[in-house]
Amino acid sequence: MIPEHKIQEVLDRVDIVSLVSRHVELKKAGREFKGRCPFHQEKTPSFYVVPEKRFYFCHGCRASGDAVSFIQRYLGKTFQDAVRDLAQEVGIDLEAAQDPGLKERQQVKEATDFAAEHFRALLWHEDEGRAARAYLASRGVSEEVAQGFGLGWAPAQWSLLADRFQKNGMLEWGLKAGLITKRNSGDGCIDFFRSRLMVPIRAPEGRPIAFGGRLVASEDGPKYLNSRESRLYNKSETLFGMDQARDDIHKRKTAVLVEGYFDCIGLHQVGVRHAVALCSTNLTAGHLQVLKRAEARDLVLLLDGDSAGLAAVERLAGPLLAAGAPTRVALLPQGDDPDVFARREGTDGVERLLEGAQPLTAYLFATLLPSGKQASFEEKMAALERLRPVTSQVPPGLTRSALISALANHFGWMPAQIESSLQYKPPPTPKPPA
Repeated sequence: MIPEHKIQEVLDRVDIVSLVSRHVELKKAGREFKGRCPFHQEKTPSFYVVPEKRFYFCHGCRASGDAVSFIQRYLGKTFQDAVRDLAQEVGIDLEAAQDPGLKERQQVKEATDFAAEHFRALLWHEDEGRAARAYLASRGVSEEVAQGFGLGWAPAQWSLLADRFQKNGMLEWGLKAGLITKRNSGDGCIDFFRSRLMVPIRAPEGRPIAFGGRLVASEDGPKYLNSRESRLYNKSETLFGMDQARDDIHKRKTAVLVEGYFDCIGLHQVGVRHAVALCSTNLTAGHLQVLKRAEARDLVLLLDGDSAGLAAVERLAGPLLAAGAPTRVALLPQGDDPDVFARREGTDGVERLLEGAQPLTAYLFATLLPSGKQASFEEKMAALERLRPVTSQVPPGLTRSALISALANHFGWMPAQIESSLQYKPPPTPKPPA
C-alpha cells in the first residue's frame, strides 16, 4: 500500500490543469479553467479546474475530485495505479516503509472505491437496476442527480460483491471495509448490502468512504442499513452531501442541515444545493468544523414539523449553542419531510421557508413555553426541565451568560434563579428496604 504522505506529495506536485488539459480543452476563466465535462454529454461548458485548490468540479453531473480521482474516472484505473502513474510523472519514489495503520486505511479506500463503481454500474444495468431506478423515479430523483450523487444498486444475490472481491484478491480488504461479512456457517463471505439502493457517503473532495443502503423491493431487513465506522469513515466528522454542497455553501456562506440522505438529495434535485445531512443522530464539534472549513457562517435546520422535528431541534441545540454557531430553524408543515415538501413546492417554496426561519433560541423558547412570562409555575419548570440537556452542553462563559439572560427574560425570572434551577440536582431516590 502507498503511504498517505506519499499520496499527498503526489497531489501537491501534480499540475492538475496540465493533467486535465491532455483530455479536456480548457479555457481560462478568472482564477479557474473551464471546459466541457468529459464525464457526461454537454453543449455548454460546466466543468471547472481550480488550480489553487487542486481539484476539478462539474456543475452538470457534479463529478469532482483531485488529480488521482480524475485519472481513475477518466482512464478507468484503480486508485493504486493512478497514484503510481502520477508519481512516476513527477519523479516521486513510492517505495518506502509503510505504517500498518496507513496500509489498512489504503486497503479500505481501495475496497470502497471498487464497491462504489460496482454498485453504480449495477444501477444503470438495463435489467439488474430496474427496480432501483423505478424507486428513484417514484421519489422524483432525476438521472442527472442520481449520477451526481453516485447512487448505486446492491442486488439480492448473497455474494455478488464478495465474489468479485475474491476474484480480484481483495477479500480481506472488503472485510476490513465492512462491505462483506463471513458466513455464519461454512466457508466464504456474503455481501453486507443486498436488495438496497446504495447511497455513497463521500469525503468533501468526492471520494467514497462509506455507504447507506435503502431497502427496495424486499422486506428482508431494516429500511436503512449503514456502513460501520472504519479507518476511513468517522460519522462524527462526516456530513452527507458535502462534496456536492461545498461550492454552494462557500458562495452563500450558509448551509442547510437535514437528517436524511434523501432529504438532502431531494433538496439538491430542486436546486437547493447548499444542503447537507447528518450521518448519525448527533451533531458534533467535528461536523461544525467541516462546515466552518466550507465557510458556512450561518446554519439553517430544516426539519419535520412534528414532535420528531422538535425533538431533533432540542437534540441539536446543545452543541450549536456551545459552539456559538449562528443557527436558525425552519420547520415544515405537519406531515411533510424536506424531500416531499421540495417536490411539491419547488425551489421557490423551499427558499421562502428558509427565509422565514427563526433564530434557534427564539424557536426553542417559543415552542417550549409559548405563554412566556404568563405561563404557570408548573409550565415554566417543565420547560426548564426540557431545556436542561441543552444548557448542560454550554460551558460557563459569555455564551452561557447570554443564554441564561435570554431565558430569564422569556420566563420573567431572574437569571440567578434560572441558573440555580438548571444546576440543581435532586437527591437520589432512596432504595426500598430489602
